[in-house]
Amino acid sequence: MAVARRNEAEIYYEVRGSGPPLLLVEGLGYGLWMWRAQAPALEKSFRLILFDNRGVGRSTPLPGPYNAAEFARDALAVLDAEGIDRSAVLGASMGGAIAQALAALAPERVSALVLSCTLPGGPGSKPMPPETFAEVTRPVPGESEPDRLRRTMGVAMTPGFPRERPEVVDAIVADRLQSPTDPTQWMYQAMSLRDFDATASDARLSCPVLLTTGTADRVVPWTNSLLLYKLIPKTSLVLFRGQNHLHLLERAAEFNDAVTRFLATPSNGIPPGQVEEVG
Repeated sequence: MAVARRNEAEIYYEVRGSGPPLLLVEGLGYGLWMWRAQAPALEKSFRLILFDNRGVGRSTPLPGPYNAAEFARDALAVLDAEGIDRSAVLGASMGGAIAQALAALAPERVSALVLSCTLPGGPGSKPMPPETFAEVTRPVPGESEPDRLRRTMGVAMTPGFPRERPEVVDAIVADRLQSPTDPTQWMYQAMSLRDFDATASDARLSCPVLLTTGTADRVVPWTNSLLLYKLIPKTSLVLFRGQNHLHLLERAAEFNDAVTRFLATPSNGIPPGQVEEVG
């Protein structure tokens, strides 16, 4: 447990496991606890660096509207604090945008990218559908905070999963209650993607890239991953058929296996250009 300091802000982070470094960057409103389904498996093969994005968890709150490049500089500060010159980066959802911004700012610091359920920004991207945003931000009179969390998380989960695996949902709700995200901070984070556009820098990426997406994603439409697949030179793609935004949680074993195979043996585990499907 440690903090990285940048511009009078403190970015809280933790390091787990041993091996090649892997920086994990979570999504909108989530803290490092987002990786509860990944960390135990991935720390067996990698030195994981997990941190709270500014505005959530134990990191400094946002002073106002932000952008992906500023989040990326926070991530670089964490790598600097740990003395890591070069690392693989796994970013999910908003974290995928931050990972792309990091690779654009400091390509020499990124050995490989895993971009999950995310988008490149720009005119070709499909943003969060209006009905999803409306449900996530809709106030319900008399609704308890645990019930609100379950309802809003439901838009990112495949139908039936909360009923089939209630213990997984309960664990995430408990994490979120223990480390709540202020609504204003959530909105600041959401606004950080408003002008995000990595299309030019993505086309120049030279490191290997793995994309994962659920084909029933109701938060970040999966066609954004197809756009990234066409845009980035050295790219592989894993499609989770019928899965929603949180496929990395619902199909954790398959997701973790894909990440490990890609990063451990990028030339023959999941080679560039390959498309895999998880049914």
